Amino acid sequence: MPARKLQVEAPLEPDRYRPRLAQAESLRDLLRAGRELHEEERGHGNVALLGQFLAGAARYPALGAATADALRLWSAEIERVLDRIFAGHPLADLLDVPRLARAVSASFVGLELYELELYEGVDPDGASAAFDALDRMGALVEVVDGLGPVAAKALRVKLRLSTRPAGTAKDRND
Repeated sequence: MPARKLQVEAPLEPDRYRPRLAQAESLRDLLRAGRELHEEERGHGNVALLGQFLAGAARYPALGAATADALRLWSAEIERVLDRIFAGHPLADLLDVPRLARAVSASFVGLELYELELYEGVDPDGASAAFDALDRMGALVEVVDGLGPVAAKALRVKLRLSTRPAGTAKDRND
């Protein structure tokens, strides 16, 4: 008997939050929106529900596929926002936005699991500290965004050189 395809409509409904995400003009704005959405979803019990979906996903392939589909929807939504935020940004050439979107999505899912009331709040202080660290990272991105053209170019060159795998030829265009 073939496995039935499940549809997961909650707690992962990016359409509901698209207008708020569309207002994000910086990484910090996106992170603030994520923190607010996290609080709302936790209040509705959806954080605990997501934890249950993730826990059941390993044992029930249909649930795993449905949960993965829902998480992909979120990552795609975050990717659209990051594409817009980093268009023309000094760091744009160095970022792999699709992977960054997955990392951002995974971070929020992980932070949600830290606070699961089902498990008596595994580490709510740790989750709060992680949100604060993400905000500081957003502040750093804003500083880079405010660099003048010469400083931005110097930063791009330095970052390219520092992220190049060992033994590769130097980029002669810089």
